[in-house]
Amino acid sequence: MKKINIYNIKGEIVGEESLSDELLKKELNKDIIYYYVNAHLANMRQGNASTKTRGEVSGSGKKPWRQKGTGRARVGSVRTPLWRHGGTVFGPHPRNYGQRLPQKIKRSALREVLKDKLKEDRLALFLPEKLENPKTSTITQFLKKLGYEKEKILFIFSNNRESNRNLVKSLRNISLVTYDFSNKLNAYSVLKSDRVIAENEVFNSIKQCLGEENDR
Repeated sequence: MKKINIYNIKGEIVGEESLSDELLKKELNKDIIYYYVNAHLANMRQGNASTKTRGEVSGSGKKPWRQKGTGRARVGSVRTPLWRHGGTVFGPHPRNYGQRLPQKIKRSALREVLKDKLKEDRLALFLPEKLENPKTSTITQFLKKLGYEKEKILFIFSNNRESNRNLVKSLRNISLVTYDFSNKLNAYSVLKSDRVIAENEVFNSIKQCLGEENDR
């Protein structure tokens, strides 16, 4: 059985959850992670780079000088790509780089990266406390107690945003800390973080996600 510690907001171990080794025994599917990350990064591209062809740059269409007899190279327009301020040949134009991924691939990629974090003991659970006011030092001291203050941390909260409003605000000013909610979690956020700290209520969702592969 895989043991996962549960911490309180003071960084003290207050319990543990267990996970069956059957959910983690299969080898990591790196191909699915690659396909997902490749598509995710492509979908993040704006695709708004644009250059002007010789038909779009400003300038006269008149032939600068006669074709023969001047001793200079023949040229038909000041907008030629061979000249400074001329058009660009084969330059980029606005386009959509987006790639469509099936939901099955997205779920599989999330399952694989969560499995990877669990295998490397980089996933922990915490019991959130309701804060009266946002306080960054609360999260800073929590991470320092765990020894995670120099690592990229992803906090995963349950879908109930109201109860965690001040807690979420407390971690926004910490540069290495990001957060997400369990119903919007994606594999890329988990993958690029060094450690994942999930709210205790999210553990059942994680266990369910890992169990999908074994149910087939």
